[in-house]
This record gives sequence, structure tokens and C-alpha cells, in this order.
Amino acid sequence: MGDTKSDMSYQGNPGVILMSGLQGSGKTTFSGKLASYLKTKKGKNPLLVACDVYRPAAIEQLHVVGESIGVEVFSEKDNKNPVSIAQNAIKYAKQSGHNVVILDTAGRLAIDEKMMDEIEAIKRKIDTSETLFGVDAMTGQDAVNTAKIFNERIDFDGVVLTKLDGDTRGGAAISIKSVVNKPIKFIGTGEKMEAIDVFYPSRMADRILGMGDVVSLVERAQEQFDEVEARKLQKNIANNQFGFDDFMKQIQQVKKMGNMKDIVGMIPGAGKMMKNISS
Repeated sequence: MGDTKSDMSYQGNPGVILMSGLQGSGKTTFSGKLASYLKTKKGKNPLLVACDVYRPAAIEQLHVVGESIGVEVFSEKDNKNPVSIAQNAIKYAKQSGHNVVILDTAGRLAIDEKMMDEIEAIKRKIDTSETLFGVDAMTGQDAVNTAKIFNERIDFDGVVLTKLDGDTRGGAAISIKSVVNKPIKFIGTGEKMEAIDVFYPSRMADRILGMGDVVSLVERAQEQFDEVEARKLQKNIANNQFGFDDFMKQIQQVKKMGNMKDIVGMIPGAGKMMKNISS
């Protein structure tokens, strides 16, 4: 899976990130998560682009996602040419000060020649900074063959594992890296827009082996940590004034960290313990 994390490239004016993958792999949701990550963690001004002209309500879905994270969405509902939409979006991004463009393309079957030709055309005619291939972590080893075919056609730069929550450990990550020799760059760890993590090979290895991931747990806690609220809580406890409102605030902070089952799974040994309890 590699030695260290693999950085993204945002070069270009604007930088263009092309999202590709199978139908139902979670590309649209992940595009929103990536836009949110770039906005909040990297200080970028991203533009989401609706290039899926086939799936019903795909454009509306992306607009809803964009609105939820405060990121503008570019779409042309009457334009059925994804290449033209992408080109127009890049022109718009230059005019409106967006420094990163994320192209959310239609999901496709690797055996669908027409759709594969289309994603190839987008890649050929658009100067992309990064081409990412989205893989549903729950598809297991089937994802490996798909990744191989996509890589042969569009030569993507990296892989993102989506839906890596619950009991899914992402064992396919090892095979994908071995077969296509492309780095895994991000993982989606839940339904919320904040549920995106940079991929660290050593942490994934621990997860696959059931050893937990304490480092990611601490990082997630730090992101949600409110120092002002923590000082108030400390003062209330010291003065014996810890009340129900304080307790509720603590519960809300924990909820922001994500799915409880996912959080417990990051604690070494706790995941197995929870599995034994549930069974």
C-alpha cells in the first residue's frame, strides 16, 4: 500500500480534479467531501462541476451537496456534452476566482465502451491536475479488476476508497495498489461531509489487522475539540457545577466525530470486543 501518504496535486489555473469510477461508488458524495476538505483544510476556493448528464437527479444531488458545504456548483442542465460542460466550467472558474475545479463525472461500467470513450475524451481534452478513481470499499476484490481496466484507459493518478465505515476494513486496498501501482490518496469514513481522511498505509494496515487506529482517532478528536468549551467544562467540574447542559455539549462533540461504531473500532481490541458483545 506504500510507505507514506501520497500528496495531491493542485497545479494549474485552476487545478482540475477529475473524479471517475463505477456507478454507485459514491463519487458525487465524495466530490463534495473533497471540496469541503480543500476549502476547510487547504484554504482553496473549489468549484464543483456536474458532468453526470445521465443519472436522474444527479445534477440536483450535487447542488444539494454543494449548498450543504458552502461550495458553488457549476451545471448546464440543457447541455448533454460532458466535455463541453467541463470546458465551460473551467472558463467560469478562471473568471470567478475558483482555484480548484472538481469534475463529478457519470458512473460507468468498465465494459460500457461508449461511457469509457466519454471519460477518455474528458481526460484527453481537459488538462487535469489529478485524476482519481473512486472505489466502493465494500465491493472487495471485484474492485481490483475494475481499477485495472480504468487505469488502462485513463491512466488515473490515485485511488479513493469510499464507504469505508462500519465493518468494512478495506482489504481490497492491498490488491489495488499491487495491480495498478497507483497510490490510494483518500478514504471516505462515513456519510457526513467531514468524513474524509488522508490515506496513511500504516494506519490502514492496522485497521485491516484489527489493531485499531489510535492516531486517526486522536486527530479526529482534535478537529472537534473546542478549547473554550473545554475550559468552561473544567471550571464547572472544579466548582461542582457540572450539569445536564454540560453533559449534552460533550455528547454533541462526540457525535461530531462520526459513527460510534467506527470510533470504537479505532481503539485497539475494542472493535473485536464490540463484535463479541453484538453477537
